[in-house]
Amino acid sequence: MAILPACVEETVRGLKQRGDSWIGLCPAHDDTHPSLSLTINGDGKLLARCHAGCDQRAVLDAIGYQPERADKPEWTPHGEAVAVYDYRDEAGNLLFQVLRTADKQFPQRRPDPAKKTGWTWSLGDTRRVLYRLPELVRAVEDGRSVCIAEGEKDVHALLDHGRVATCNPGGAGKWRDTYDAHFIDATVTIFADKDRPGREHARRVAAALDGVAAKVWIVEAADPHKDIAAHLGAGLTLTDVVVTHRSDDPVKPDLALDMVDLLASKEPDYDWLVEGLIERRDRFILTGFEGLGKTMALRQLAACFAVGLHPFKFTDIDPLRVLWIDAENTERQNRRKFRGIFQSATRARHPLARGQFHLELVPDGKDLPAEDGQDAAWLTERVTAHRPDVVFIGPLYNLHLDSPNDERVIRRLVAAINTARNKVDCAMFLEAHAGHGNADSKSRSVRPTGSSLYLRWPEFGYGLRPVVGKDGEPVEGEVQLVPWRGARDERDWPRRLRRSDEWPWVPVEDGFGSA
Repeated sequence: MAILPACVEETVRGLKQRGDSWIGLCPAHDDTHPSLSLTINGDGKLLARCHAGCDQRAVLDAIGYQPERADKPEWTPHGEAVAVYDYRDEAGNLLFQVLRTADKQFPQRRPDPAKKTGWTWSLGDTRRVLYRLPELVRAVEDGRSVCIAEGEKDVHALLDHGRVATCNPGGAGKWRDTYDAHFIDATVTIFADKDRPGREHARRVAAALDGVAAKVWIVEAADPHKDIAAHLGAGLTLTDVVVTHRSDDPVKPDLALDMVDLLASKEPDYDWLVEGLIERRDRFILTGFEGLGKTMALRQLAACFAVGLHPFKFTDIDPLRVLWIDAENTERQNRRKFRGIFQSATRARHPLARGQFHLELVPDGKDLPAEDGQDAAWLTERVTAHRPDVVFIGPLYNLHLDSPNDERVIRRLVAAINTARNKVDCAMFLEAHAGHGNADSKSRSVRPTGSSLYLRWPEFGYGLRPVVGKDGEPVEGEVQLVPWRGARDERDWPRRLRRSDEWPWVPVEDGFGSA
């Protein structure tokens, strides 16, 4: 069976095979209904017929088909090319090409009549332009929305779905200021690759177009796909993408409250996520002595919230969407620790449903207070993407690189967490270490190590401390849940917990209520 040249698959949108021929949208005119027929003759040459009347040579030129080289792959210094991408200026003049090899090398070349091959494998001072620039310029002038992808393959996947798309040469991190002007007053969707360079690239492009474009969204492929080409190749649609940023989010006016309105208003009802336990937008820090099981306590909370089970009374609640951001443990460690808890939930007839619990694992930590703001933006992006009811994040010591006693650093850290929380009105649960201090468990503080700002920032702070018996020795398997921040009469948290065979922690009898 005849095989189409790679340039056809890269340039002809909506390509479909019909027996020994193919049909698709003609690239030589603004085609909205498939009018192009393609066949391979007995000599292996490509023949094109546009039923709308385009000249065959014009069609083949638009495809980028060169008969003299169609019977052999393009040579590059990095191996044979599987695709060739033309970068042209606004008038359609060829400036340079990017070639893709099977092992994802991307050598570049420019026309050079002085060379025998007609090419030089160096761009020198050649003007760098956006891919498919003439089509982009026309689309923006016509008021059409446009897409920005990370690479040419993604661009062609979007073209196949009827979108106008472009990318910059060189991939992530290579956006130039000169590109911004092409998007004046445009509606732009940026398709981010789901890795750190891809997400950072998308955020930088969005920042560059802030105040230039009329509207900018950042979206990602749905799990488990890494990029939009894989997403669309799996049969998903553009409505299935995940939105991680939108510049047109409604802005809430920050106006001072009129005293008349204040006095006339009624006390608002609690906005409970779990009645008596947590409200929407609560900020909660759990501390504890080393080795007491505070991380397992948080895992129990997160798992029970997701399956619709009260984490201590084990009664029905409305299931919550949970995002667990682990800045310390690996996927393997989380799988091992969570599996038993979710098995207990299943035995309690509360199995976990898909979409209720997502893990974002960054075992090397994050630097949320960093001056460049990249990790803070990452946190907001992840929370925006998943739109959880509750976020669990920590441990705190692995969310910053500088001293925990420097209040300027911690102010930036909590500002980053506040920004993410405010984006979707979620509650925030954080894990922190208690100070080492006195070895005596009765007098040792359970307050978090570091800046005193931690003591003022959360609505609620609790710490795990060993229960000490009458003989002065710790009671094995029991802890106190000690409040160090917040009014306990507002919430129904247990005062004491003990380990059990079924759950990491269960309250001791009569263990609820004010301390």
